[in-house]
Amino acid sequence: MIDVDAERAATPGCSVGIHLNSAGASLPRQATVDTVVAHLQRESRHGGYEAAQQVEAELLGVREVAGALLGAHPGEIAITGSDTEGWTRAIWGFALCGGFEKGKRILVDRLCYDSHYIGLLRVAEAVEATIDVVPSEPDGTIDLGALELALAFDNVALVAATHVGTHRGLVNPVGEIGFSCRRAGVPFFLDACQSVGQLPVDVGEIGCDVLTATGRKWLRAPRGTGLLYVHNDLARRLRPLGTDGRSSEWIDRTDYRFATGADRFMEFEAPVANILGLGEAISHALDLGVAAIAERVQELAEYLRTSLSTLEGLTVHDGGTVRSGIVTFSIEGTGSDDIARRCGLSGISVWTSQLSAALLDASPLRPEVVVRASPHYFNTHAELDRLADVLSDISTGT
Repeated sequence: MIDVDAERAATPGCSVGIHLNSAGASLPRQATVDTVVAHLQRESRHGGYEAAQQVEAELLGVREVAGALLGAHPGEIAITGSDTEGWTRAIWGFALCGGFEKGKRILVDRLCYDSHYIGLLRVAEAVEATIDVVPSEPDGTIDLGALELALAFDNVALVAATHVGTHRGLVNPVGEIGFSCRRAGVPFFLDACQSVGQLPVDVGEIGCDVLTATGRKWLRAPRGTGLLYVHNDLARRLRPLGTDGRSSEWIDRTDYRFATGADRFMEFEAPVANILGLGEAISHALDLGVAAIAERVQELAEYLRTSLSTLEGLTVHDGGTVRSGIVTFSIEGTGSDDIARRCGLSGISVWTSQLSAALLDASPLRPEVVVRASPHYFNTHAELDRLADVLSDISTGT
């Protein structure tokens, strides 16, 4: 069980207001901040190169704890600047090794996020592949039967699926997706940007070949950090763009050689202080236990959904039978941006999610913009009750 009082005491932001935007950027612990600042001070005393040498073991340790978090070997983990950066390196690495042949299909789910889908559009444009959208079940999750049917044809190059959509709280059955992909012999790229840190994620159990995630959301790590997992069997084939002397070796005037495993996705120039902060944040999540975090987050989210369901004119838009810490809603007659602004004036940080970031999931039943509240384990029932009170006032016009 998580000691919520201790976590709140260790999180300066908890004394400033009610933060319900962990799906955007969560509150870091003071220990994470101290880790980042300590290295910046080390750089100020010794210089960037020398300071990095002093923490070589700690930097290797970040990949080790990331591997423990994802159920992967550390050599299959690359530290990136963001989820999208890792995604871009992986899909172009797949394209440049011949993974997309002309006329091949890329299968995506309807929860696909804009930066991921736009990246796929760019690749498809370059290699003359096509993108097909797998239908959803009525509850919003991917239709596994339709996926099986699509995979029955031998012209599928890749499946790209989303664990948790950024615009609503349902959780896709990624283990079942992975099983279908393995049986069909098709690589599976997983967007875990909104799941790593709030849900157990084991790449072996899921069966994905590539996974991308960010540090700033549920892991509570600094902005400008991300994780890229690439299974070794696939990594040795990929030829990513943007190589340098860290990701590859210059052999002679006409040749070079990629580094092994996920090292081929690592760059020499890296924000060392932020990476150390990422490692501290991951270590803390492991200390708490991801299962305990998931239980706490899901309990808070369901508590909030139950509270909101009683409010006049308010609709929750999450769908799914298994749901995450993302709670999305709208209030009839009031714009979502205005709702978020009025919550902010009451000291409550929520966010909005625009349908333009998830166009494949368009529905006449969903507004163009919804409000997104995303409680983390450090939040309390009292804070969620305060949000419900503010929303009640908004919905009744008081």
